[in-house]
Amino acid sequence: MPAVSTRNDEDTHLGTTLTGAAVLFVLLRLLAVSHYDWHTTFALLHTLDLEDAPGLFLGTFMADQRISSVLLVLMVPLTVFYAAATRSKSAPLLVTVLVAFLVAHVLTYHHWWVPVAAVVLATLLGVLAVRRRGVERGPERFVLRRIGWIVGVVALVVAAVVATPWVPRERIETGEGVIEAYVVETSPGFLKVLLAGDREFRILRDDEVRSRVELADH
Repeated sequence: MPAVSTRNDEDTHLGTTLTGAAVLFVLLRLLAVSHYDWHTTFALLHTLDLEDAPGLFLGTFMADQRISSVLLVLMVPLTVFYAAATRSKSAPLLVTVLVAFLVAHVLTYHHWWVPVAAVVLATLLGVLAVRRRGVERGPERFVLRRIGWIVGVVALVVAAVVATPWVPRERIETGEGVIEAYVVETSPGFLKVLLAGDREFRILRDDEVRSRVELADH
């Protein structure tokens, strides 16, 4: 019975930690995309729903090609190394997803140095593991034991520094002229947008909008 209670306490602690990390991630993202303006952050907060969380999370890492390049270089070999060392059942699926992201990234931006750098890092980790006869000690063991914390810290750092919103930039023609903005919410009769330049939060009526064109460059 005490063992069951301990397990429940650990699960509760883990759930609380993950919830807190998720809230902090969202808050940092809102601050970053608003250029740390309190009023704009407050306005953006009211455009989000619970179902927006997956899109916000994935959009964060896909919005800036420089950030996504560095993350893929780091995360693909680390995940492969983790999968090979622990033989976790979920690790191969994660590796497959990351490799798919890597392929799509290279085909889109033609950054061929990204997979090359990932292979170099994976090779380096493999050489270190062989020299130390596995992962019983050294940097490999450190990575394996703390990979969850490493990923979490990286995610929070990215959330705090990536100023590009998680939605595509659009060229919007209105009655007053053309603006470039990010549409953060579409409500009946209204569009809530964040201007690409000064990050001003604006609400546009549908009858003000004449056309919308999504821009490839976010």
